[in-house]
Amino acid sequence: MRSSSKLPKRILARNQDGGFFEVSLYDDQLTKEVIVEMTLKIKSAFPTLPPGFFDTLQDRIKENGFTNQRLKDAVNHVIDNCVYPTPTVANFMSFDKKVKLYSHVDITYMLNDNPKAFEYYRPIKFNSAYPVYASLIDIEKYNLELAKIKNYAPK
Repeated sequence: MRSSSKLPKRILARNQDGGFFEVSLYDDQLTKEVIVEMTLKIKSAFPTLPPGFFDTLQDRIKENGFTNQRLKDAVNHVIDNCVYPTPTVANFMSFDKKVKLYSHVDITYMLNDNPKAFEYYRPIKFNSAYPVYASLIDIEKYNLELAKIKNYAPK
């Protein structure tokens, strides 16, 4: 995961209603060395996995846009949390650290359900023409940098 508080540009998913979108906090590169290192670590932790498992896993790692740090974190997470005798490829693929981002309009719509919505979200620095908002929880958890917006005074 990045040590910087700026988020990567890659949007992973958008809510079908046009609301929030998600970005992964991982933006480093994927190298063959780390793929080999993590494959050996998985083989050591789960020695009964068939050889074909690793071919499929390596293919899916590349296709799903994994980075070195995401792969390391996923492998460690699966080793620490696998409840079955052996993991599945999906156990690794489902691991990511994402942040939901919202537009000003999205937060305004939230006011219908929660009149204090703007108290729980703040604008953050993001490579966008318009301000985007993240929850205070995510800002704290991932050390996101607040945006400086003229005439904006959080309550």
